[in-house]
Amino acid sequence: LIVRDMLGREVTLPAPPLRIVSLVPSVTEIVFALGGEARLVGRTDFCDYPAAALAKPSVGGMVNPNLETLVTLKPDLVVATDEGNRDETVRQLARLRIPVYLVHANRVGETLDLIARVGALTERQAEVPRVSGEMLRRIDAVRKAVAPFARRRVLYVLWPEPLIVPGRESMLTELIEIAGG
Repeated sequence: LIVRDMLGREVTLPAPPLRIVSLVPSVTEIVFALGGEARLVGRTDFCDYPAAALAKPSVGGMVNPNLETLVTLKPDLVVATDEGNRDETVRQLARLRIPVYLVHANRVGETLDLIARVGALTERQAEVPRVSGEMLRRIDAVRKAVAPFARRRVLYVLWPEPLIVPGRESMLTELIEIAGG
């Protein structure tokens, strides 16, 4: 089975993955939303939603996951992101012959693509329209709720020192715009 990740890389899997470690909080949340949590065998410390995710073993942080712990979980796939996980982690997993599927979702449209991809990886494709539709309905409800009001100027601070704010093409910026900012 050969799949292409969101960066266009070919990922070779012997079969659909049954033991997935997620190094990406949004992917962990999507796996649960799709009902594919039985395939999730590990997560990061930051994968804390839904609360049931906390019952899965943690491999540590996103930047420096504990690879020894990860290997003991015997994953047949690790899902990582090009924004939050280190290249070195991906290289080490490749040396250990653990397939890595990289994701990249900075906009609502990319998130819909991510939901479909996670649905395929977890063989939960039938749930993709429900989860995607729910997200789009919530976005539409927010747009309608804020439509009568003047747009507000917003500064979202990710980190105070050094000052880090989301860029114009980030998901946070898009969501602030959707919410009337």
